[in-house]
Amino acid sequence: MMGSQLDTMSRPPVHHCVSPASLFASLLGLLGCLALTGCRQLPALPRVLFVSVGTNADQKIDANGLSELKADMAFLANGFRRIDPKTVFQLSLYSDDDLLPVMQRRNRAALGPDLFLINGDTSRLLLKAGLVQAFPTTREELNRFTPATVHRLRTAQGQLAGLPAYLQTQLACFNSRRLPTPPGTLNQLLAVSAAGHQVGLSLRAADVFWTAGSQGAIPGLEQAIRRQQPTAAQLKTIEGWLAWLQDASNQHRVTFYADQAMAEQQLARGQLDWLPCRSTSLVRLRRKMGAALGVTPLPRGDGGEASPMNRLRVWALGSNSDALARERAIRFARFSTNPLIQRELTVSTQAVLPTNRFVEVPELSSTVLAAMVRASVQGEQAARLISLLEINDPRVASAQYVITELVFGQLTPKAATRLLINDLINKP
Repeated sequence: MMGSQLDTMSRPPVHHCVSPASLFASLLGLLGCLALTGCRQLPALPRVLFVSVGTNADQKIDANGLSELKADMAFLANGFRRIDPKTVFQLSLYSDDDLLPVMQRRNRAALGPDLFLINGDTSRLLLKAGLVQAFPTTREELNRFTPATVHRLRTAQGQLAGLPAYLQTQLACFNSRRLPTPPGTLNQLLAVSAAGHQVGLSLRAADVFWTAGSQGAIPGLEQAIRRQQPTAAQLKTIEGWLAWLQDASNQHRVTFYADQAMAEQQLARGQLDWLPCRSTSLVRLRRKMGAALGVTPLPRGDGGEASPMNRLRVWALGSNSDALARERAIRFARFSTNPLIQRELTVSTQAVLPTNRFVEVPELSSTVLAAMVRASVQGEQAARLISLLEINDPRVASAQYVITELVFGQLTPKAATRLLINDLINKP
C-alpha cells in the first residue's frame, strides 16, 4: 500500500509573515514570467478535500484513534488518487456529542468541511440543522444498497442525508487462552462468570441494548417508542430483560463499565475474559492480544437472537463547500462504494462490512468476518427500532437513566419497567 498524503489538522486560517517589499517583488516576478512566452506553465496546485470525522462515545480522540483512522482512509485515498492524482485529504476528528455546536461555529466562520464521515442518524441531524446538503443520487446508485439501508438515511421529505460508506458491528471479544469456549447464550455467560471468569458489560444503554433482543423485549419496546401501550406479555419480557441486567450486576465477577475504552484495556491486559466490543476496536485489540483475541457473535437468549446496535457510517456533504470541492467529494464518496473497493476494505481491515449489497463477504475465510456478518443480521431488529428515534430524542436520556439506576440497585426491575415505558410513551 502506498503512503497516504493525510493531514490531521482541521481547516485553519493561513497566516504567512511576508514583508510588503518581498511581496511586491514576488508579484513583479510572477507578472514578468507570465508576460514571457518562454516561461513554463506553473504546476497545478493540489486539491485539498477537508473531511471531518465524528467519533462515537465509546471511542477516544487520541493518537491511536487518529492513526487507525488514517490507515483506513489511506486505502481509500490512495485508490482515489489513481483517478484524481492531485487530491489530498485533510482530516479532523470530533466527538459526535460536540459535532453539532462545533460545526455551527465553523460554518459561521466559513470553515466547514467538504465531507463528513459520520453515523447515519448524525447525518440526518446535521441535514435538519442545515450543516449537511442532501446527497444527489440516481436510481442505479441507490440500487447498490438494500432498501432498509436507504430508508434509514431518508428524511420525511425524501432527502438522502448521506451515502452509505460501511457498517460497524457489535460483537463479543474474549481471551481465547483463558476462555477456550466462549458463551453462546446469556445463561452460559452468567455460568462462565460463576465458574471464575471475569466478564465486562457496558453501562451505556446503547451498548447493552443487545441483551434486549436475547430476552425477546424488542417488540414491546418498539410498541412503547411508537407511544403505544405494550401488551401484558410484552411488559413481562421487558421486565425479564431488566431483571437479567440486575442479576448480572449482582454477579461477583461481572463488572459494568462506563468507559468502553477502559474495559477494552482490561481485556487486553488479561484482567477480563469476555467483553462486548465494536468491530472498529479489533485492529487495536489484535495489536495488543495477538492470537489470544477471540471474536464471536453476541449470545442469544431464551427470547431470541441478540440485538446489537450496529453503526451505519455514511459520507455526508458539507454545506459550506464550494462547487469544485463538492464535486470532488461526491466523486470520492461514490468511488468508496465501488464493489472492488468495498470488498478490499472489508478483507484488509476485518473491522467493517460493505454497504454495497452486491459485495460477497468471504465468511469461510475468516471467523471474524463470519461473526460480523452474523452481527449484521442480528442488528436488523435494533435498526428498525433506532429508525423510530431521533439522535437527540429526550427519551434516549431517560432510558439511560433507568438502566443506570437499575444496575446500581436503585430501581427494581418492576419499577424500572414502569418508569421506562411511561417515559417512552409520554415524554415529549
